[in-house]
Amino acid sequence: MTETSSMKAMTWRGGNNFTSDLLEIPQVIDKTCLIEIDTAGICGTDIHITQGLFPSPENVVLGHEFSGKVVEVGKGVDKNLLNQSVTAQPVGGCGLCESCKKWSLSHCEKNIRRAGAFSEYVLVDEKGISVIPDNLSIQNAALTEPTACSLSCVEMLKKPLPTSTAVVIGNGLLGLSTIYFLKEMGIDKIISSEIAESRRSLAKLFGSDITIDPTKTDLAEVVETETNGYGADIVAEAVGNPNVIKNCFDLIRPRGQMLLVGVHPKGSYLPFDLHDLHFKEISIFGAFGAGNSFKRALNHLPNMPLENIVSSRYPLEGLPEAIEKSANAEGIKFVIGPND
Repeated sequence: MTETSSMKAMTWRGGNNFTSDLLEIPQVIDKTCLIEIDTAGICGTDIHITQGLFPSPENVVLGHEFSGKVVEVGKGVDKNLLNQSVTAQPVGGCGLCESCKKWSLSHCEKNIRRAGAFSEYVLVDEKGISVIPDNLSIQNAALTEPTACSLSCVEMLKKPLPTSTAVVIGNGLLGLSTIYFLKEMGIDKIISSEIAESRRSLAKLFGSDITIDPTKTDLAEVVETETNGYGADIVAEAVGNPNVIKNCFDLIRPRGQMLLVGVHPKGSYLPFDLHDLHFKEISIFGAFGAGNSFKRALNHLPNMPLENIVSSRYPLEGLPEAIEKSANAEGIKFVIGPND
């Protein structure tokens, strides 16, 4: 139980403007848990919202990548969850609708979304909660949701041949975890493209065989050389920049696969000739949210090289600065400690 009825939260007011407010702590209801937030990550979606590129109502508390401690449970919840360190999916999913059963929890028709992690507490559904393993820090556990987004996308792929080559453009957390899961899938050769040197170094640790700076090296020439002119079997765009998609398409061999891992602004369109898509028989996959991959992603995290992923940690009131630095790609992952 909490000792007070109010909590600090950062309310989004449009643009990169937030106010620090005292709000009522959410009341637990049946099958829910109240979590005291330890760490909340800045997501590309949060950035796009502040830039007007992703639809969201104003005057709400953002934040959906988080970890913390269970401080209160509702009726029907296992009491053993109390005081456990956990992470949770922002969308619990009802588990009963057609989308949950046949598609993805991220598309639950009841849209049960209780997140708002840029605050001291958040209410979540019990079925979306995962206890953090002992060999994973509570801060790094907040990386589960974005890592699961990459895993969900990679799991859509048709299983490639052992000799396959993949290209990953953009080596932020989504790109790095995509590299990791492609290598786990058995991809023989991974080529990654990233402007920032610090990110290129991390790409090697996550499994990239060849890393290039696209401002100095022609990615298309590298792919042509490494694939004997056939093109890559898989190309993943992990930047969220529609202008990059045309380059991705040109790198893929016939019957290759394209992954849209990055979050693209609403109103973006595929910038290539549909005749070429038909002629080359390209498959295109995109994944919205963690889908059904959340718990599997959490189990992978202790084995991933996460030591230098969190670039900086800010107090709750430092949220606007953290978003700005994240938007400018001044690091890998910026996080908030609402209760620091």
